[in-house]
Amino acid sequence: RRAARALGPLCLGVAPSAKWLRAWQLPDTLAGARRYCEITLAAAGDRLAGFRLQVPFFLRFGAAGLDLLAWYAGQVRRAGGLTLVDAKVGDADDTMDSYAGLYLGPDSVVGGDAVTAHAFLGIGSLEPLFSHATRTGTGVLVLVRTSNHAAGGLQGARSRSGRTLAQTLADDLTRWAEGGGLGSASPAGAVVGARPPESGDLVARLPYGVLELPGLGRSGRSTAEVVEPAREAWQRVMFPITTGILRHGPDLPALRAALAAARADLYQALHH
Repeated sequence: RRAARALGPLCLGVAPSAKWLRAWQLPDTLAGARRYCEITLAAAGDRLAGFRLQVPFFLRFGAAGLDLLAWYAGQVRRAGGLTLVDAKVGDADDTMDSYAGLYLGPDSVVGGDAVTAHAFLGIGSLEPLFSHATRTGTGVLVLVRTSNHAAGGLQGARSRSGRTLAQTLADDLTRWAEGGGLGSASPAGAVVGARPPESGDLVARLPYGVLELPGLGRSGRSTAEVVEPAREAWQRVMFPITTGILRHGPDLPALRAALAAARADLYQALHH
């Protein structure tokens, strides 16, 4: 909330993929990925509250890629920003402490402020990750409804209660926060990538924790559509944008101008 008030809720997606390295005329090597990272930091390091680090695009370079990921998170932290480590972890509960030690908190390998996770093994499987986040003042953003085209059939499937899987996950996260007496301090947040009216219903079911609402800069989606479900709760929402900014690179002034324009557009949509 403090970061959003100071710098706004825009979040940059950082993706040193082969696609983006080629587009920026950089070699598809560790050196190219590091240069990509340096450029994005120079463009946005002290201008944004949040950075979503897409883990597979770092780890494809092996141990050196993990080092680069940790370096990036450290640079963001020193500039006063927050990092969402987009690793989408999920496994049996006896593995979650290991994931926490890898990604989450100041004493972890990467040092992330939050990590994405999925609950396919049941919401209880994430309990060790939630507990670690509570102790370290970090967050876990559970994939409640993702924005990829293949998600609808599974995440929209209905149970005997009539609720979709996404609605069930949202309700489970809210019960977890209330059951522990954490309320607005709950480290258990959510990723909601649905379009209206589904997005509005899911956000309403998630009154606690940080939310991530993807969709900014995507073809066919307006800024107003993306922000509408969270207009009243924007100070606890991260609005990530990737392609809409990265397509202006590697030119540094162009990247900075694109970020400024995206922030202004988001502000106008939130306060219209």
